[in-house]
Amino acid sequence: MCIASQPIHAEGLEAVRLFDEAVGAGVPLDHPLAGRMSVTIDELADQPFVTARKGHWLRRLLDRLFAARDLTPKIVCESDEHSAIADLISAGLGIGLAPAFARRSATRAPVAWIPVDSPDCRRTVTLDWGVGSHLPTAVRLMRTTITDWD
Repeated sequence: MCIASQPIHAEGLEAVRLFDEAVGAGVPLDHPLAGRMSVTIDELADQPFVTARKGHWLRRLLDRLFAARDLTPKIVCESDEHSAIADLISAGLGIGLAPAFARRSATRAPVAWIPVDSPDCRRTVTLDWGVGSHLPTAVRLMRTTITDWD
């Protein structure tokens, strides 16, 4: 079994959606956008971004959002750790995207979080497993526990 931060589109997999959440923009507290109720991708186009490496779901989302508008994000730093990204944003290195779940973590950096006004700025977390796989009882119980978790 695998918990994925974006749906996996591959033959031979079964999946169940665990949750779907908005992904917002994080900016330093003194940033001109910090007091905004929402921002558009076009308004973020000229901003320096702190994000994840290519292939990471967060980077794929950023690249996809910008490509849909014929834009290219200005990447100034890459990290695969959400808390490090938040710390770098807080330090003023750039801005970045963050899912709602990560913003609720116990280690919060002082960052202003702004909803992105784009219906496709979301993350869908799924639980995936092989079709026809023999799943031992313990794995089936774990799958039930995870899928019933709120």
